[in-house]
Amino acid sequence: MNMISIVLSQLLAFLVSTTGDWFIAVALITLGIKLLLFPLSIKQQKVQLLTANLTKARTILSGKFHNQIKKVNSESMKIASKYKINPLFTFATLIIQAPVFFSLYVAITHLSIPVGSILIPWVSDLHMADHLHILPVIAGLLQTLSVFTAENKNLLMFIFPVAIGVVFLWKAPVALSAYWIANSVLRFVEVQIFRLGPIQRKYLNIPSPEEMVQRL
Repeated sequence: MNMISIVLSQLLAFLVSTTGDWFIAVALITLGIKLLLFPLSIKQQKVQLLTANLTKARTILSGKFHNQIKKVNSESMKIASKYKINPLFTFATLIIQAPVFFSLYVAITHLSIPVGSILIPWVSDLHMADHLHILPVIAGLLQTLSVFTAENKNLLMFIFPVAIGVVFLWKAPVALSAYWIANSVLRFVEVQIFRLGPIQRKYLNIPSPEEMVQRL
C-alpha cells in the first residue's frame, strides 16, 4: 500500500467505527478530499468560465471584424493570453483524483470491518459489490448532472458517464460507487455556486464576453 492508501485506510476504519455506517464514512472521506482540492477546483472553475466567455467573445469579434478569421483568431489569442486561459488545466482535478480513487480502492480491499449502512440496507459490507447494481447505475446517472451545466448538450454527454459508471462499478466494491455518488453530488453543488453571477464577479473576477472585447 502506498502512503495515500495507508492514510485513507486508517481514516476510513476510524470513520466506519465512529459512525457505524460505511456509506456515511465514505461520504465524509469524499467531503474531506473535496475540501483539500477546493483551491484547485476554484482555479479549474475559473478557467472553464473564462473559456466559455472567450467562446462568446469570439462571436462578438466575428461580427465586429465581419468574419475575418485571421483577425478574429489574433484578437482571441490576445484575450486568452491576457487572462491566462489554458483549457488543459480543466483536466488537472481529474488527473489528481485518479490516484486518490485507486488509493481508496486499495484501502477498501485492506479494510476488515464488516459494518453495514442504514442508507444501503441491501449491502452488508463495503467490500461487497452491489448485487442489485443499484448504486453503479445511480453513480452513472448522477455523473450526468454536469450535462445540465454545460453550454452544449448532446446525447453522448448523457450516455458516456452512465456507461462508465455502470461498466466500471458494476462488480467493484460498493464503497467506490458511494464515493462516486458523493463526489458527483458535491461537484454539482460546487458548480452551481460558481455559476452565480455575484460569485463570478466578486470572488473570481470573471469578465463578461463584452468586457473581454472592450478591454483589448
